[in-house]
Amino acid sequence: MRYGKIRIEDGYLAYSRHMMLNSLPCKDIVWAYMRREGDDSPGGSVKQIISNYLVVVTKRKKRYMFDMTEKEVQECLRLLKALNPEMAVGFPRGGRLPLQSLPNTRDLGALTARDGRHILPRKLLRSGELYHASQADKQLLTEEYRVKTVVDFRSNIERKEKPDVILRGVEYYHIPILDEENLGLFGEGRVCNRLLTYQGDGEKYMDQMYENLIRDRYSVNQYARFLDVLIRHKEGAVLWHSWDGTGRAGVATALLLCALDIPEDTVREDFMRSNAYLEAELQYMLLYLEAMGMDSPRVAENMSIFFRVKESYIDRVFQIIRQEYGTVERFLRRGLYLTPRAVEELRDKYLI
Repeated sequence: MRYGKIRIEDGYLAYSRHMMLNSLPCKDIVWAYMRREGDDSPGGSVKQIISNYLVVVTKRKKRYMFDMTEKEVQECLRLLKALNPEMAVGFPRGGRLPLQSLPNTRDLGALTARDGRHILPRKLLRSGELYHASQADKQLLTEEYRVKTVVDFRSNIERKEKPDVILRGVEYYHIPILDEENLGLFGEGRVCNRLLTYQGDGEKYMDQMYENLIRDRYSVNQYARFLDVLIRHKEGAVLWHSWDGTGRAGVATALLLCALDIPEDTVREDFMRSNAYLEAELQYMLLYLEAMGMDSPRVAENMSIFFRVKESYIDRVFQIIRQEYGTVERFLRRGLYLTPRAVEELRDKYLI
């Protein structure tokens, strides 16, 4: 089949370069996506020419770009995926997975590091709990995203009340981020249930929780265990989660992105995406509380606080890191025990 100036036949992508015919085994492609250049947005003062490209990245981390129409790119991607099912397709940039029952499950793929490399899609997935995953969701996670490892940050009480679904061929790690002997608000069941009767300042509590996740030695050690799992991971995707995918999972993601040398502005953007993905869940909970006659102003306020994140939370995390360790790099080394070799291994594994 011909697409633009390339052909795909007998399992190879053939193209001409410098007057020579070259061929690339489709099995060697690990990532392919469409790149668009130009601006066709409505109201633009100057109409620009739009160019579409097929971008392919190989196991040897070589990147090729081929000019073709948008339709040709889409058709080419479908054929390449059929020839190489393990290949990642698309440019998610931390976007939500198309799941039925898990609103805050996201792919960190395509986020850009300072050196210009990208996180390889379908390798690093952040999420809320998996208890409500539908059969279609389970199939998508195991077959399309090839999840091989799940890391659960919740307490034993949370896991008992809402156990993860069992995915075939998946290895599970329980790494509770909070010390179960000193859980505070987490100590008597699920946080959302405790918030119904919590009489304190919910926003102040959340500020303190994020601060404790970095100040508490137990929590930091648990995050170090999480990063060790990622370093030792062999194939497929790793999915990690807390209850709703914000606090404990949000900080875990921020620390991982720092280790991968993702700029702090990008870390903040990823952190704040939870608000959009959890808005429908918040509205459902508020309606539920109203129907049950439990919609007092205090309860509604606490529930809204818990289902939303603020930039001040992640800013506080970075502030405490710098107060305690001086720099993020020193925190990675002294707090999370990531040697320069371990950091390099982590980046070589997940950046391309």
